Amino acid sequence: MLSAEVEDKSFFDSLDIVQDRGQSVVAQVGSTYYEGLESPILLAQDTSGGCGGMIWEAANVMIEYFIWKQKESEDFLTNKTVIELGSGTGLVGLIIAKIYSKVNKVILTDQLPMMNLMLENIKLNKLEHLVQAEILNWGEEIPNELSNVDVILASDCVYLEIAFIPLIETLLALSTKDTLIYLAYKKRRKADKRFFQLAKKKFEFTEVMDDPKREEYNRQSLKLFVFKRK
Repeated sequence: MLSAEVEDKSFFDSLDIVQDRGQSVVAQVGSTYYEGLESPILLAQDTSGGCGGMIWEAANVMIEYFIWKQKESEDFLTNKTVIELGSGTGLVGLIIAKIYSKVNKVILTDQLPMMNLMLENIKLNKLEHLVQAEILNWGEEIPNELSNVDVILASDCVYLEIAFIPLIETLLALSTKDTLIYLAYKKRRKADKRFFQLAKKKFEFTEVMDDPKREEYNRQSLKLFVFKRK
């Protein structure tokens, strides 16, 4: 363990990542386009409370990298099972499914209030055959249906210090030494350093150096890392 276990397993309910107001109600639907996509992604967002139902900057870093990566290596995610943590709208995972058509499956995960939003966005983009949505609270036991994943995606998940240890424990529970973990991150506070200090005990990680927009993003305090278990 990284430290003493969190005593209250429902502690996540108290965080302001997603307000506790029942399942999300879809507020608005629009289209989101990235250069390299054949067609826009239809996306419902819910901005009525919390921050899980909107697009964050680090998500764009990961999306643009994987669009570029697909052009460089079409088979990069062939037959791989991909899971996204803190999916919110599900935008990152949906784009992965859209551009990597040979992926085994993509699993969007978040707390219960985000479930309707994730399901709606899967349906809007007609990706039910490749994408599923599941509830996952960090630091809690991993359901069987979320085991055996090859790639883990986490964008803007390093946000609240109280969630650092549960996030790392979830990454450990989901991964093996062969699992690739991509983490897109925007530096906001000095306290964020603690996440990387804790992660270093269990993972090796480095900045993704082949990202063609790396220098541009670094100027905006945005970084993309790849983690592997020690």
